[in-house]
Amino acid sequence: MPATNRSQLCSFDADRVRQVVKNTVSGPLYAFCEYDTETFRPLYIDDRTISMYESKDAMLEHFERIHTNVHMDFMQIELFRNTLFPDAERVEYIATAMDFLKILRVYVGDDGLFIATDPDEPVEPIVDAIKDTVGWPPNQNS
Repeated sequence: MPATNRSQLCSFDADRVRQVVKNTVSGPLYAFCEYDTETFRPLYIDDRTISMYESKDAMLEHFERIHTNVHMDFMQIELFRNTLFPDAERVEYIATAMDFLKILRVYVGDDGLFIATDPDEPVEPIVDAIKDTVGWPPNQNS
């Protein structure tokens, strides 16, 4: 049975966004988490992901290692937005594709969403679904 939690970090309805993303992906949704510069909260972890770990503690320890690095996204946003591409109004997402997994990190203001899918899952429909659900703050990441 998948593990689920209610959103506590995002300034928008991340539970609703999770459901929209789950309905948008054509393949499996392995994980859906919310995060900011300080905290990382899993909202949905599917059975396949859970079964990869020998225990819940091992899984949460791995997630904590991921967050230790993913929180740096907000520093990268500043670099891209304010230094490298100052004409950009916002950084919307970063996608990382591996041979067995695709990770999508989507930014809405000061909140981040971490989404793990099948490597063949297209990114744009997920991002569009999130945009349609929450909208983007004007001049975010400034």
